[in-house]
Parts: sequence; structure tokens; C-alpha cells
Amino acid sequence: MTKKIFIILIGVLILIAGGFLLVDKFSKPEASNVAASLQLPIKPEAGFIGEKGKSVSLENGEIKLNASIFDDNQARFYNVKMSDGKKIYFFVVKDKNGIYRAAANACAVCFKTYKGFRQEGDMIVCNNCGNRYPIEKIATEKGGCNPGPISPNLEVRNGEIVIEQADLEQASNLF
Repeated sequence: MTKKIFIILIGVLILIAGGFLLVDKFSKPEASNVAASLQLPIKPEAGFIGEKGKSVSLENGEIKLNASIFDDNQARFYNVKMSDGKKIYFFVVKDKNGIYRAAANACAVCFKTYKGFRQEGDMIVCNNCGNRYPIEKIATEKGGCNPGPISPNLEVRNGEIVIEQADLEQASNLF
């Protein structure tokens, strides 16, 4: 009799284990949907898909932009090809206190989704996760889902905002 109970117990355990395997198999999303559901980094074939902005050039290790175009407190997006061939995407905005700020159009958390940021009113919003940042805090915090800091207080010379190559290079790891 004990041999019969033992065989029945083994059969029940096999059925339970098989049931768990079936449930596990059919409850997992397809491989193509896993990255989307988890927002995993998959570089699109086109590369950066966020706001690419206007192409600008480094001249003598600097980018110069007319300061007056930022008087409306709207972020302007740019890209620059660095000497190593890497393209950096960034934005510049003037906050309501008159401070010009520059930040990468990417962050340390969502950068590999290649979606960047957008402006909504007085906030900069991550196009991937939706986190929102007041313009007055742009480029003041490093790490997390903050636009990668380039400069929290850009120098203005002769009516032009000056962005240094060394400051841009700090954000190159995000692209």
C-alpha cells in the first residue's frame, strides 16, 4: 500500500510542477514586448529620436548663441558634433530669474531610450518616464532622471551665451 501512495504522490507532484511551468510560459510577455513594457534601452536604427534641434559648431572650444532669442523663456534645442565624432544633444533655456541654463537632452536613467526632454510651461518633462523638472533647477542636479547638467549659469559676453566645450564633454556619456 505504501508503494501505491508513493506513486500517486509522485504523479501529483509531476502534475503540479507541469501546471506551474505552463502558467509561467503563458504569463510571460513576448520577447518583443518585454523591452517596451520595461522601457529597456533599445537604440533605434535612426539613433537619437528626441528633439534634435539646430546643429551648431564649436569654434575655438566654444559655442556662442544670441542671448536675446531666449527672452521668451522657451527652451531651444541644439546638437553639436564633438572632436571625437560623437554628437551631443542639448538645450538652453532662460529661467524667470534671468539665468541662462544648459543641459543635455538626456538623463542618467532614461538616456538609452534616446527620447530626450520637452518643455511644458515652466517645466522640462522627460519624454520617456514623464518626470518633470522646474526650469529653475535645470543643470543643478546630477544623476537620476534630471537633464544631464552642462551649465546652471551660462556666461553672457557681448550679447551672446557662451557654452564651453569642456562643459559639453561632461554630458558626452549620455549619447
